[in-house]
Amino acid sequence: MSWETISTKKIKCPCGKGFIEQETKGDDWNRYENETPVILCEDCSKKYKIESKYFCPKPKHDYTIYYCVNKENEEEKIQLEL
Repeated sequence: MSWETISTKKIKCPCGKGFIEQETKGDDWNRYENETPVILCEDCSKKYKIESKYFCPKPKHDYTIYYCVNKENEEEKIQLEL
């Protein structure tokens, strides 16, 4: 009855030298959760942080959009396609 990693999504980071990774975990009751993406690039992790925005439009399913946000200029956002 524990959570296990089901899949891992990887995309290139904004500078192209590293990756942004997100794990999907599941449990014995067929529940699934997407973890917050992690920046796996030394340059981008210094420059960007990950922010999320949750949406739940009824009657459709809920979803979360993730962004790389510049730490110095928070108006600069890059939407992540995970």
